[in-house]
This record gives sequence, C-alpha cells and structure tokens, in this order.
Amino acid sequence: MSIGIGTGLERLGTAAGLEADGTRRIRRGREVLLKCVLAAAAGFLSGFGKMIGFGSYMCVAAAAVSGRYSGAVLIGTAVSCLFGDGFAAMAAQLGSMLTMTALNVFFPDYSRGGEPIRLTISTAAVTLLFSCIISAGGADSFTLSMRIIGSLMSACIVFAAATVSGKRKSGEPVRVGGLTAVCLAMIYIAAVTTLCSCALGKFNLGRIAACAVIPAAAKKRRAAGGAVLGALTAVAVTMCSATLAVNTMLLAAAGLICSAFADLGRLPCAAAFLVSAAAALAASGLNGDTFPMLADLIVGTVIFAAVPSGTLAKLSTMFMVTGSPADCAGQTASARLNFAAMTISDIRRRLVRAAEAAERRTTSVTFGDRVMNKLCTGCRLYDECRANGCAANVERACEIDPESPSAVGCIRGDELAAVCAECRSRELYERAEAVRMKEMGTLFREQLGVMSDLLNDLSCRISRRRETDVKLSAAARSFFERRGFAGVRACVYTDETLARHVEIYLGSEPDDRTLSLTAGLCRALEIDLEMPGITTAGGVTKLEFDELPPFSAETGSWSAAGGECSGDSLEFTETSAGEKFVLLSDGMGSGRRARLDSGVTVSLAGRLLRSGLSMRTAQRVINSVMQSKDWEESFATLDFLRLDLFSGRAEFLKSGAAPAYLCRDGSMVRIASDSFPAGIFVSADPDLASVKVFDGDILMLATDGAPEEALEEAARLSVESPEMKAGDIARLTGLRCRELAGVRHDDMTVAIIKISLRKPSHDR
Repeated sequence: MSIGIGTGLERLGTAAGLEADGTRRIRRGREVLLKCVLAAAAGFLSGFGKMIGFGSYMCVAAAAVSGRYSGAVLIGTAVSCLFGDGFAAMAAQLGSMLTMTALNVFFPDYSRGGEPIRLTISTAAVTLLFSCIISAGGADSFTLSMRIIGSLMSACIVFAAATVSGKRKSGEPVRVGGLTAVCLAMIYIAAVTTLCSCALGKFNLGRIAACAVIPAAAKKRRAAGGAVLGALTAVAVTMCSATLAVNTMLLAAAGLICSAFADLGRLPCAAAFLVSAAAALAASGLNGDTFPMLADLIVGTVIFAAVPSGTLAKLSTMFMVTGSPADCAGQTASARLNFAAMTISDIRRRLVRAAEAAERRTTSVTFGDRVMNKLCTGCRLYDECRANGCAANVERACEIDPESPSAVGCIRGDELAAVCAECRSRELYERAEAVRMKEMGTLFREQLGVMSDLLNDLSCRISRRRETDVKLSAAARSFFERRGFAGVRACVYTDETLARHVEIYLGSEPDDRTLSLTAGLCRALEIDLEMPGITTAGGVTKLEFDELPPFSAETGSWSAAGGECSGDSLEFTETSAGEKFVLLSDGMGSGRRARLDSGVTVSLAGRLLRSGLSMRTAQRVINSVMQSKDWEESFATLDFLRLDLFSGRAEFLKSGAAPAYLCRDGSMVRIASDSFPAGIFVSADPDLASVKVFDGDILMLATDGAPEEALEEAARLSVESPEMKAGDIARLTGLRCRELAGVRHDDMTVAIIKISLRKPSHDR
C-alpha cells in the first residue's frame, strides 16, 4: 500500500514538473517571438532612414545591437526596401546586415554580452568594407564620402547603445552625465532622425515624438531637460532634411519656457509648451512647413498630456534615468540635514537682531532718566516742575554730580541723594547683567553656529557616496557566499575623490580568515584593498574595505619636556585609507595644566574628525568647549594637518600654532599663521592653507620651542638620505633641537610626515 502511494506521489510530482517546464517553455517562446517582432519593426523603420538625402546606416546599428535577433532586423529592412528606394540603394546596408547575421549564426558568442568596443569595431569594419565595395562600381566621391560618414556614425551609435544597454542589464543606475550623457544624446538623435524619415501622410513621426518627449524632459529635468532635448531635436531633424530644420529650432526655446510650469502639473506644462512653440512659429513667418509643424506640435503635445502618470513615470525612469533607491535616500537625508542647518542659522540671525535691539533699548535710558523716574513718580507738582524747568535742572544736576546733586526748588530735595545712590546701584547691576547676558548670548549664538556646521558636515558626509557600483557589489556578495557565508549584503561605492569603498555585512564573524578574505576579494573585484575595519553589533559583522590610495604617508615624531612634563600633545589618526590627520597642540603655560589643556584638545579633535566632521568645525567645537568650562586661562594652540592620499593634497588648520614646513628637494616652504589660540575669544577664526604634495616630499609640524635651524637640517637630511625613515628624521631633528636650545628649553615636539608614491600591485 505504501509503495503504491509513493509511486502515485512520484508520478504526480513528475507530471507537475513537466507541466511547469512546459509553462516556462511557452513563456520563453512568447518572449522570443516578441523580441523578434520588435527587432523586425526596428529594422522596418530604420530602413526608411535618410541622412541628407542618402540612406542611413541606422538599420545596421540596429542589427549590431540586436545580437542574435539581427536576422529579424534584416528581414524588416528588406521589407522596407519594397516600399522605399529598392534593394539597389540599400545594397551596402543589406550586405553589412547579412554579414552580421552570419556571424551570429556561425559564431554564437560574437555579440553575447554586448561588449561596446568589440561591436563598434566590427560594425565599422563591415560597413566600411561594403561601402567601398558598392562605391567601386562607379559612385562619385561625394556619395562615397557620405557612405563612409554614415558607416562611422552607425559605429558610434552601436557604441552608445551597447554602453547604455550594458549598464541597464547590470542594474547600475544610468546617470545623465559624462560619457553616458553623450551616449544618450547620440541615441536620441539617431532615433529622431530615423523617425523623421518615416512620413505618415502630412505628419512627421520624428517631430511628433520629439514634441511628446521635450515637455516630459522639461517636467523631469526642468530647464536643462527641455532646452537640451529641443536643441538635440533640431540637430536630428537637420541631419534628415535641412528644409525642416528652420521651424524645428524653436523647440529648444519652447522646452525652456515650459519647464517653468513643470511644478503646476502635466496639463499646464503641455499648454505652455504648445502656446510658446505656436507663438514662435507664427513670429517666424509663413513657409511651406509652418502648418505641418503646427500639426506635429499639436499631436505630440496631446500625446504627452494623454499618457497616464504611471506610464510617464516608468518611461522617464527608463529613458531619462534616475539614481538608485539608496542614492535617493542619501540625497533625502542630506537635504533634511541641510534644511536643519539653515533653520539653525536663521534662529541664530534672529537672536543677533534681538540682542542688538535690547542693547539699543538699554543704552537709550540715561542716569538722569532713572533718577527723575524714581523721584517724580506720584509727585503732585510733576507737571508744574516740568513747565517751569525745575525738573530739567534736577536732571542736569544728577548727570553732573551724581554723588552730591543739588535740588534747588524741589520739594523732595532731601530724598535726592538717596535716590541717586539707589539708581546708581541699580544701573551698575543692570549693566553687569547686560554684559553677562551679552556674553551668554554670544556664546549661545556661537554654539548654534557650531551646530549648523555639524549638520552641514554630516550632510556632506552622507552625500560623499557619489555612485554605487551594482556590478562590483554583486561580485563581492557572490565571493563571500562562495566562502560559505549566509545572508551576505554587499555595497561597493565611489566617493567624491573617486576612491572605491566596500562594505560587507555578514551574519557571522569571519574568524581568523581576514587576510585570505581580503586577498580573495582583491582578486575578485580587481581592486587593491586595505585590511578591513571590523565592527560587530547585534549578531551582525560589518567589514569595511578601502581602496589603497596612490600615495602613502609615513609618520615619525619626537618630543621633549621643558619641565616635569610636556605641555604638548600629538596624535596621528585616520578616518579611512585615503584620509589621515596629524593633530598637534601646545597648551598655554607649562606643566600638568598645559598638558591637560593640550591633551583634551587633541583627544576631542581626534574623535570629532573620526566622526566625519571637518577640521574647521572641529576647531569651532574645541574653541566653544574651552570657552565654556570654568577653568581659569584655559588656552591651547591647534595645529591640524589633513592628508588626502588619493588626490595628493595636504590641508593645514592653525590656531595660534607655530609655522609648518613643506620640504621638497632640499628647500623649505614656510606655512605660517597669525591667528589666536583656541579658548581666548568666543569666535576665533583659524588660518587655513592647502598644498599639493608629491613623491619624496616631507611635511613638518613643530611647537614654538623647536628652533627653525634644526628644522632646516631635516630638509637637508631628506635629500641626502632619501631612504631614511620618517622616525629617524624626527629623532635626529629632535636631538638637534635640544642641542641648539641648550639646557633650559621650552617643551618641544616635532612631527615628520614623509610622502611617497605607492608602486602598482603588479610591481610589488
């Protein structure tokens, strides 16, 4: 019985599997049939294409891009020849397409993957060959040159289409910028030029399509989208027929105008486009193309207005391209932080205006006003005293001699001295309170300014992710999955310095395989990566890999105390493989107190910089902290150095610090500062400087106790012994500093940073 049941279930499972397999085959067959029909339609339309009166090679480009469906494109083009110029006029194109179809049949891997360079070169070679063969039969030089130009243009279109198609297939967001923007523009021009050759009665299909797309681009991309597509449309129509180009030129201005109405909705945008284009058309004067152009405008605008919003959004996302959801989320977070920063800045400005108004009101009340207000309130003779001048005399006496004022004729003269003393005491108290409130208001406004800078820095940090590489992200995820990790999430992105970073999230810790995982990931992604930073929280482990920068920075330091302990503090820190910081601070005074001030400064600066803040914001935070604490005379110099090892730049921030030096080929460049140390003023702007560094350069930071003569010897050492380590240079420089300073010397600290260019991985 159990055997029978098992056999029945097995047969049932087999039948279900066959049924599912049959369904998949039917679906696959339908997809193939649909692609064949679309390829044939593309061939049919492009077969009518003209370029200044000559048959275009866009049908050849369509066949090259279609890959294994190039046969369908060939059939569609052959059918168009029956309704068009005939087979003789299209001999070069048909021969090129037949060759590509044969290549796809006998060499199935010819167009697989759609590699842009390979398809472009093969298309150019085949089309040029057939153009020369056909022209050898007696064509004039102009016809030959037009065929050669058409061949090269078809190869360019193949490169553009293959590039954009490859990005779409990989899932990578196609951004309108750089080479991609050029490729999209070429595809648009080719499509409009081809459609312009396909007349449907009095209507021009190319211009109708353009009049539907231009307002959509204006609504999506504002002025840039509408004006640029209008200009590209004029170029495309000119390539097809110069007689149609005169009226088409106005589409650029119409696209620019309708972008101003984009926020009002599709109907106002469409109406603005139609009205502005029609007005420009009427102003240009009547010609043979005026009414056909007006008809094309109306039909195209109606199509744009009639397309459902959902369909328009899908088409705009497909062809006008947006970023990935992660990019959009990052932009949203960045915008919100920027808005919060602007709100805080607005509050700060309002506080400044309120404080200025309160100060003006306080200074407008004189001491005489205070005395008269206190003395004369409730007096029955007040009006009479004001009339006969007695009140003015008493007020003037209080201003001249507030200690012993005379009150001739005043019935309250015996109370005047006591009132003056009370008002003087009250005035001094209010002035002290006003000063204290002013200081507190200034400090509070400075705190708001710091908060605004913090939010701006965080916004910039979020927006640093310039582009996510979907293909490399998938490769990284696949690599870790092959190594046995489950639930892997991976992201490979490029920051604003074009450096690549890899973030991997694992459900388990990588044990002791970090080195082998890094080496394997480098091979899988073909990127040189640093060893990862590992963070574990909530059972999830995050691995952060940074691309190796082209420059490296070797550091060394030397320090000597002038008393019981040094008041200098030095720290080397890094936020990524390509960004390193050198933080040096000299506490004012000497001993433990100076050491505490400089230590707090360097420690706080390191934490702020590692959290993603800029050096300028870190300086404002430190200055605010040292201003608000209760210690007496708490000052410290700030000497910060930021190294960008990808771009090869060194940025200095100095607040009351001693000069820094750039040593290159034995010479020294002095980077000085005239700013004040942190903690002296509520708002103390630092000095900023930036230099470009090269292989072999040495950067030196030192406190004011180090003699400049000793630092000059360090520059000579770097030239005489280029192989010397940064630590050895710092030690020899420090010993020379002590020798020149003598027995009694101030605290001295020297930091040496040696820049070198990394060798490529294949040279190591």
